[in-house]
Amino acid sequence: MIDLFFKGMSKRQKRMQKIIFGVLAAVLSIGLIASSIAWTGIGDITGQTDTATTLEERIQNLELQAKKNPEDKGLLAALASYYIQAGKVDLARESYEKLVKLDPKDISSRQNLALLYYTQGKLDAAEQELKNALEVEPSNAEVNYQYAKLLGEKRDYKLAISHMEKFLASQKEGPRADEARKFIEAWKAEAGQ
Repeated sequence: MIDLFFKGMSKRQKRMQKIIFGVLAAVLSIGLIASSIAWTGIGDITGQTDTATTLEERIQNLELQAKKNPEDKGLLAALASYYIQAGKVDLARESYEKLVKLDPKDISSRQNLALLYYTQGKLDAAEQELKNALEVEPSNAEVNYQYAKLLGEKRDYKLAISHMEKFLASQKEGPRADEARKFIEAWKAEAGQ
């Protein structure tokens, strides 16, 4: 099934897409874990207890609560995480869009929204969300890393290298730093530097 998604792509594009999906899965998993911790006993806000046993039941409970509390950021984040877990990417994207409107400085929601846009092929929208996140936190290593990879994919190598170097300024050692250096080398080669 995954091979159908990658059909017609070059080996390099397939590799990049798989890397992005891996990063997306990791970031969204972290968000899901955090929201699960935050929402243990999810019905306690309304005086009810959470008796939901399936993912769909949990989503339905959260949707009901979201209707009552449409500006509850924690609730929207939890709902977005469950939507992703259920494969409801459009609904997850809508939840993150609401979160960003409620709190434009929420870097995590902007990153998740950018990754969802990316997986839907909306590269310009993904780029804009990452730019917006960098306006809030210009030295955020993870956002610089994601932004650099997106720029590299769009073949804006000079800017991609610049943002990957910003990532390396705070993450000098480790596997991701090694990977970042490899990206920079590849981009320099592509740009003829």
